[in-house]
Amino acid sequence: MKTQILLLAALLFVGISNINADNNEEAKETKANLTTSVSGTITDAATGEILVGVKVVLEEINAVVYTDFDGNFEFNNVTNGEYTVSTDYVSYNTENTLSLNTAKQKDLNIALTSDM
Repeated sequence: MKTQILLLAALLFVGISNINADNNEEAKETKANLTTSVSGTITDAATGEILVGVKVVLEEINAVVYTDFDGNFEFNNVTNGEYTVSTDYVSYNTENTLSLNTAKQKDLNIALTSDM
């Protein structure tokens, strides 16, 4: 009798462990579908030259990145949704704000105009 109870307890434990493992995998898959990466390049609108060190902001979550030496930027693990993207760079118009829906658009190439 004691052996049967121990065997039943062990089977119950294994079954519950498998259910929890399945739920964790589903949660990971759901989270992966809810987040994305957004990347792009920033150039000068008149010359097409890349712009290094441009501040790029996703306003709603106050996420900030800067363009690299190739003019590229990337936001990682962004929750899908609507965002306002703004830029800040010396001698360029800072009123350049764009709307972005991360569920539809992952690449964002921006051409800034000089204020000089």
